[in-house]
Amino acid sequence: MELKRLIGVTLALIAMPILAVAGDEDLNGKSLYENNCASCHGIDGAASEFGKALKPFPARNHRAIAKLVSRDEMRRIITYGINGTAMTPKKYDLDGLQIEAVIDYIKTFDYTPNLANGKKRFIAVCASCHGVDGRAQTGMGAKNLVYSKLSLEEVTHTMRYGRPGTKMTSKRHQLSNEDIADVANHVYGLRHKADLAKGSKLFAENCASCHKTASDIKFTGNAASKLTMSDLSDRLLDLRIRHGRHVDRAGQHVAKLSSDDIQNIIAHMRKSTK
Repeated sequence: MELKRLIGVTLALIAMPILAVAGDEDLNGKSLYENNCASCHGIDGAASEFGKALKPFPARNHRAIAKLVSRDEMRRIITYGINGTAMTPKKYDLDGLQIEAVIDYIKTFDYTPNLANGKKRFIAVCASCHGVDGRAQTGMGAKNLVYSKLSLEEVTHTMRYGRPGTKMTSKRHQLSNEDIADVANHVYGLRHKADLAKGSKLFAENCASCHKTASDIKFTGNAASKLTMSDLSDRLLDLRIRHGRHVDRAGQHVAKLSSDDIQNIIAHMRKSTK
């Protein structure tokens, strides 16, 4: 019996490294991707010829949005698929750890956005609401993209799925992943970059006669005495500067300020009250 037990333990010890290696292979994201995704999405993530010919919607270019789509969204798509497309659920072929390994591999893909294409597609698809310059002065109620605080990932998500309750509809069937990545980067490039030095100068010229520093500003209105600068969004600060109760005294100063000037002032105010 002792000999049999010794032989059994020895065989188990010999088998353990083999099983460990097999486990490692099971979690090789590249291999899993090639075996489960590449036939449609291509070995390099750029969609195969077969994938491009799929109906009603072609396979997507994974390279274009690998860095722009969250792990949660990737996990949902891989696990449950997308209704109405050739993207079937992979939860029957891959376990949870294997799906994470595939996501890890997809996240290694790189893409260089084509900003010229992004601008072209933005004008064709987005400018009617957001304006060619992104400032949304079109009367459509769209968001001013120049002052947006959305991250590049959030811009991409909004383009892919729209914003419920608004006129912003999903563009994921209207634009390819490459187009979405290009437009998202173009939109991000339109963003106003606040000039703190200019903001400080404008504050001194237009605000300091009443408010020596931004810290001296007292907010008025219901429960406003409890508010601090960090409690208000840029939009609410902009409204208070343009239409606050102090405008009777500062109206002429405020009237000549551009939207960018006010954003610079707000940036200075936030910086100086930290």
